[in-house]
Amino acid sequence: MLQAIFDPILPIFAVLAVGYILRKVAIFDATHATAINRFVFYLAAPALVFVIFARAPLGQLNLPVLASYFAAEVIIYSSIAVLARKFFHLPLAESLLLGMTAIFANHVFFVRPIAILVYGESVVLPIGGIIIIDVVAFCLTVFMVDAVTSGSTQIKAAAMGLLRNPFVITPVLGVLAWYFSGYVPTGLFTFADFAGAAAAPVSLFALGVVLAGVPLWPIGWLISIIIAAKLLLHPLLVFVGISAFGDNAGWQDIAILVAAGPCGAMPFVIAVQYGVAIERIAKAILFSTLLSILTLSFLI
Repeated sequence: MLQAIFDPILPIFAVLAVGYILRKVAIFDATHATAINRFVFYLAAPALVFVIFARAPLGQLNLPVLASYFAAEVIIYSSIAVLARKFFHLPLAESLLLGMTAIFANHVFFVRPIAILVYGESVVLPIGGIIIIDVVAFCLTVFMVDAVTSGSTQIKAAAMGLLRNPFVITPVLGVLAWYFSGYVPTGLFTFADFAGAAAAPVSLFALGVVLAGVPLWPIGWLISIIIAAKLLLHPLLVFVGISAFGDNAGWQDIAILVAAGPCGAMPFVIAVQYGVAIERIAKAILFSTLLSILTLSFLI
């Protein structure tokens, strides 16, 4: 476990920590993080997602494992959203985003590079399948938050907004590139590899800069519940669900590892985009990232 902490988990986490420290000593500020996030959101991360989809043998996806993962997400998402809305009396849009926070792992920027270092390229397919599941969760959340904040369903406007979102477009382009692989110029993959390689370290650094501007205390009961749901309940439900389908050892280990990963940044991105309160979401991301050093090390 100690070896896993010191390499590869802490070196990757250190990129976030450096961003956090540089914000605290006033070398970086929120405006810098915004500019960096734009680069990640519109170029680096979409390029990485494109590569993941374009190179994953999609015909080999383990559907029982992905179904179990999705079922666990539905249970946790809906439970946290209802809890935030009914018991903590938060606005509906924030409740939905907190539900997403509890299930949307930082798989692309945190778990994936760690898993590749530990297990090799064999993890690309399982993690790619989970990313497909989470793209669906992302799109549905954006649609619901847009409907809530706009005061009406506005289905057409919400759909057009999704179609302009790079995280909706690039998976589709990746699947097309996979299907027509023999006709795709190799230079496109060179570009995507080059740009996508920056996504993980740059996004973690920017996230550290953003989180340094969020007051840490008090954490609060709701945030504690969300963190426990993400780091403990999520992998437990995934394990139970996958076990019901028999021997899925190769995929089961990776799915559980991803489920035990920290809260991802996409709920934060959606919250900023739609003017939803970000403090609770940011705290969940920060503390789950810190605690995931222990959970990921234990699982590895």
